[in-house]
Amino acid sequence: MPGFDYSKWDRIELSDDEETHHPNLDKNLNIRVNRITRDRKEEEIDTEKEKLTAAGKHDQAEKLENKRPLHVDNICHVAEERTIIQSSSGRKDTFKKGEESFKVDDYSLFKQDNQSLLDSFEKADWEESRSLLINHGDVLMEEYANSYYMLTALEEEMKGHRKKMEKLCKQGQIISQIFQLAEPMKRPPRDLVPRFFERFEGDASKAAFQEGVDHFKNQLIQRAIVKKQEEAKEEAEAAEEEQQPEDAQPVSLVEAMYTMTPEERKGPGGLDPVEVFESLPETLQNCFKSGDVDMLKQVASSMDPAEFDNHFKRIIDAGLWSKG
Repeated sequence: MPGFDYSKWDRIELSDDEETHHPNLDKNLNIRVNRITRDRKEEEIDTEKEKLTAAGKHDQAEKLENKRPLHVDNICHVAEERTIIQSSSGRKDTFKKGEESFKVDDYSLFKQDNQSLLDSFEKADWEESRSLLINHGDVLMEEYANSYYMLTALEEEMKGHRKKMEKLCKQGQIISQIFQLAEPMKRPPRDLVPRFFERFEGDASKAAFQEGVDHFKNQLIQRAIVKKQEEAKEEAEAAEEEQQPEDAQPVSLVEAMYTMTPEERKGPGGLDPVEVFESLPETLQNCFKSGDVDMLKQVASSMDPAEFDNHFKRIIDAGLWSKG
């Protein structure tokens, strides 16, 4: 659809800070490891891009930037943002310049605080969508909401929930297109909600809007196919590694821990997981690598109870094993 750029969504990634973690590892430690690993990859891209730009290779630098995966930490960037807060006492405007629109912790908190409203907007028809955006624009016109519908749509397509994905795409595109309408006008997106719905009142205009929705939907379907292929490849590689225990190396989370500072990787009990892991007997290290509860029980039964209890308390305090 002319006037709207959907190309950046071709590189959309699922938000894995919350959902991809070792089943027996402390969740907060996993989130930190995943986030820091991803940040380091971002830094590598930035460094290489600077080198290419300095060498005058601007086309290559642009191609590298276009390959950068999108996720909740970099999916939106604003030069100027206005947050509008309405209450019985009036209206308050605040501005932020030159900042990323959000961080993972803020995004997670946003979902937690506003899930009911996000669900209501997902199920809304055209007129209900207009009303919700006008009455709850302080939430629904946040960058967080824009990214929520795009990321959730990809997740639902990955799960095979096509109808739900299509609805999420449509609702997400209402928000996204309002943002793009506001951008050249240098106006807060919330101010453009009435104008957006006026523009798309007629059948021809609604058909144009649907064209944009269909374009994004098709791009998202293709991204989901590629994402599934990537995950299948990763699972196959993991299965192959499990079949060769004699060649087993520390899992990726362990490797990532070695690139983090002691403060960054500190466990819930204040212990350094790297120091604790390296101090464990090999049998216990293998339990951590595999996440095998039965193996842990076998080691516990063969080890002196006092010795095992001492090791296991340190393991939990370091975040190497979840109490659950």
